[in-house]
Amino acid sequence: MILNRYQQNLSPLELTLFRPFIPIRVVRARDLLGDGFTPCMRVEVEGAEYFLIRDSDGRLAGESRAGTQRLYHGLALLYDTVRVLTGGLRFVAADGRGQQLLRAGERLVRVFSSAGETYVRRTGHPPIYGWVTLKPDSERRQWSVQRVVPVVQTAIPARVKDSVEAALTRTNTLLSTLFSYFGTGAGRARETPRWHMETSPSMLRCTLLDGVPDRDFPESTRYLVRDFETFVLGTNLGVFRASGSIEIRPR
Repeated sequence: MILNRYQQNLSPLELTLFRPFIPIRVVRARDLLGDGFTPCMRVEVEGAEYFLIRDSDGRLAGESRAGTQRLYHGLALLYDTVRVLTGGLRFVAADGRGQQLLRAGERLVRVFSSAGETYVRRTGHPPIYGWVTLKPDSERRQWSVQRVVPVVQTAIPARVKDSVEAALTRTNTLLSTLFSYFGTGAGRARETPRWHMETSPSMLRCTLLDGVPDRDFPESTRYLVRDFETFVLGTNLGVFRASGSIEIRPR
C-alpha cells in the first residue's frame, strides 16, 4: 500500500513508475504518517518520496502478495552509465529466470553492487532490471563507465515541455476568467496575471507576470507544482521553487 509525497493515493501516472524489480531506497524504515498514528516506511523511488504503509503487526501492508523482495543494507547508490564494449557480458534477469548476452554498444545504468554482482537497469521501454558481472580487470576491455553525460540526460523531454505548456495554458485561462470577474475592484485598471514559460536546453522556468504566486494565488500555485512533479516522474528532472517562479531542471 503506497502513498505519494502528499500522503495521498497514487494517481494512475504515478503507479506506472512502480515497474517490476525497481529499486526502492529506504529513507526511514520505521516512521509515521502526518497523522502521527499510521506506521509506515519512508522511501525514495527515482528521487521521488513515497510512503509504504505498515500493518498493526509492523509488516508492510500487502507484503505477502508483493512478489519477490530482497533487502540490501549499507550499499552506495551509483546511478552512472556503463557502456558495453564487447558482446561477452551476460545479463541475468532480476528474478533469476532468464539470461542473455548483451550487445556491444548497449548502455546500462548501474544502481548498486553486492557480492561481486552489479544491479543494473537496461535502457528501453519499459526498462528492465537485472544483474551483470562487471569485473574491475575487464573495465575498458568489456565495459567502460560513460564519463560524459549524454545531452539527452539533461535536456527537457518534449513530453514534459508539452505537458507543462498545456498546464500553464489551462491555469492562465482560469486566471483570466477569475480576474475579469473579481480583479478590477475600485475601478483601477490592472493587467491580468499570467504564467510565462522560458525554455533552454536544460531548464524550463515558469514565471507569474503581474503577480506574486505565493501571495496572490497560493492554492493554484501548489496545484501547478504538483502537476509539474507528476510530469517529471521517471526522469532525472526535479521541480524547484524560486522567487516568483517555478523551475524544472536536472536534480
